[in-house]
Amino acid sequence: MRFHRVLLIVNPVARTFSKPVLAVIEKALSADFLLEVIETKERGHASEIARQALDDGLDLVIVFSGDGTINEVVNALAGTDKALGLLPGGATNILARALGLPMDPVEAAGVLISKALDDEALKLDLGRADGRYFAVNCGAGVDAAAMERLDSKFPKTKTKFHRAAFRAVAWELLVGYAGRRADLTVAVDGGVPAPSLSVMVGRTDPYTFYKDRGLRLTPDAALDEGLDVLSVRKLARRSVPRIAWQVFGSARHVHGRDIDYIHDASHVLVTSERSFPVQVDGDSMGDHRRLEIDVVREALWVVA
Repeated sequence: MRFHRVLLIVNPVARTFSKPVLAVIEKALSADFLLEVIETKERGHASEIARQALDDGLDLVIVFSGDGTINEVVNALAGTDKALGLLPGGATNILARALGLPMDPVEAAGVLISKALDDEALKLDLGRADGRYFAVNCGAGVDAAAMERLDSKFPKTKTKFHRAAFRAVAWELLVGYAGRRADLTVAVDGGVPAPSLSVMVGRTDPYTFYKDRGLRLTPDAALDEGLDVLSVRKLARRSVPRIAWQVFGSARHVHGRDIDYIHDASHVLVTSERSFPVQVDGDSMGDHRRLEIDVVREALWVVA
């Protein structure tokens, strides 16, 4: 691939954003590429900007933000011959970490520029949930409910993401899900449907982060493989501390008697008679009664 015209999409409320940092990144990129910079104004704006970039014939779209904004651009670029570049700006930066990028956005810009000048790009597999692509994870149940709670509390910024997200997840576990009857049904790769309380589909290990500590919900997941599926059939309140400890370390929870774990799957179907929350790459997709998830091979060009 040859990169000449570059668009930098910036989320001005991203956690690591600052005008001085942006100025350094702009200067570095404009030295080697014909650069355009646009700041997002609201949720969904990044997707509109990226689609316009496709119409305008730009070669590379770089996102300086967190995973949610990146997901918008992923959905605009998937299936095209245009490439995505990442500069970590969010609280978790799961995809950037999985691709081995530095967590300092200026350092990451240096790596990105070097690879783009050498015309280095790779084809990335993506997950797809009811037609919406995701790069790192998709959840139906507890993590999606936590994201809904987080979005309702901090609708415009995730500056306080770390503590707020952890409290939100803990609240949903202890109050909303622990001890509750399984009301989801999940079938993986056409297998026998099984009851589930919550389903998490990951493409990375860790599945997400709390500060710099990884939550290893899907410990065998990798970007060059399929979907790793963690399904919780039952969650007793007394088990929550033990499972939480294992998620932060040994990942032995996947062998629990009330948990089903499937590695490298291709298709997941989640259904329920009641509406359930869904999230992709940390953003809420609202409530569903049926969710179909699959893997799309070589769906996106990425410079990393």
